[in-house]
Order: sequence, then structure tokens, then C-alpha cells
Amino acid sequence: MAVAVGEVAEPFARWMAGRRRAISELLDGVHLESSDLVLDVAGGDASLTRFVAMETGGSVVSHDLSWSECQAARAAATPSVRGDVRHLPFHNECARLTVAFEIIEHLQPWEVPGFVDELWRVTAPGGLVALSTPNRYSLQSLRGIARYFRDGTVWNGEDQTHVQLQSARALRHTLRRRFNVTRTVGYYLAPELHGRVSRFTHVISESPLVVPLCHKLLALAQKAE
Repeated sequence: MAVAVGEVAEPFARWMAGRRRAISELLDGVHLESSDLVLDVAGGDASLTRFVAMETGGSVVSHDLSWSECQAARAAATPSVRGDVRHLPFHNECARLTVAFEIIEHLQPWEVPGFVDELWRVTAPGGLVALSTPNRYSLQSLRGIARYFRDGTVWNGEDQTHVQLQSARALRHTLRRRFNVTRTVGYYLAPELHGRVSRFTHVISESPLVVPLCHKLLALAQKAE
């Protein structure tokens, strides 16, 4: 049976609306000057880059490896620079806020320390890094584990390009190599079942008991002065 476009778009729209609320929660209290640079690493078409700018007040520059994504960002009047996240094409200490949403899971484990070093390099002293990634251990992952035992499908956070996933504890440890983690937020607690949303599905929480169970992890960290 064919699936109508609206039936696909509706869960995605709920998901994206929830992501924006989670980002807003993460950045609550972050107020930048209009001259402060917000650098969005691997920002794609910069749709979330512009949302972060609205939330914080900074001026944004996006970045992506894909030329077509950079062109899409520029078409929406957002400056975008093409480059590799492992060697960011930006000056040292240029950004007051460096954003890295949904990219760390695409790196091999041995590439992650160097990536964090790059985030540290481009962030100004006292500046912030905002990062998000799928959670390795969440209620959503239990469904993936069940599928693995049922038919051998490997759980990778719903994306074949994910090569490693981190838990809430591992993410904090990863960032603490270079930064002081000031806030962690979890989003999407209980999975949708056959398209049915419960009151616990689109939960956004900072509770230490809830965050490790959420599908999406968000962290805010600060570079030392």
C-alpha cells in the first residue's frame, strides 16, 4: 500500500520541531553580540544554523563538506565554507559559539579526539561548543537490539552512515578532554509505536536519570578563559 507524503512528513515534522525545542533548551541563557561569530560545523543547508542565530543573537557562518549543501546555505543568505571537519578551514579562536550537530557519529573512533581538538582550536577562550548525537544506549536502541536478534539488522541510530555511537557518559568524557561540560539535554524518550505518540515520546529533559535513556543527546561545553 502506498504511503501518502503527509504520513511521512508528519512524524518528521514532529521530530524536527522537537529538535528545535531541545536546542532552545540547550542554549537557554546564551546571549551573544551581533558581532560574535556562531560557527556551524557540518551545518548542511544551514537551516539549524539560522535557528541557532535567532536563539543566541550571533552572526553565523556555516560549513559543510558537500558543495551542494554549501550552495543551498548560500541560496538562503547564510555564508558557508566548504571543508573537512577534521581540518576546519577557519582561524584559531574565531568563534564565540561553535555548533556541531549530528556529525561526531559519522567519524571513526580514532578520529574523534582530533575532531574535538579542532572544535577547541576554532573556539575563542571562554566560548561555547554545542554538540548533539544519537545515544548508543536509549529506549529507542532497545528496538534496534530487538531487530538485531530477530533479523540481524545492526543498530546504528537509524542511519547507515553512523560508524560509532556514544552514550551520555561517553559523550561527556569525550568533551572533557578539552572543555568543561556545563549542560546536557536529552530528547525523544519513548519511541513511537506504529505512528502513535505517547506523552513520553517527545520529552526534553536535563534530568540525570532521563538523559541517558533519550535517543538524542545534546551537550553544551565551555572552553577555558
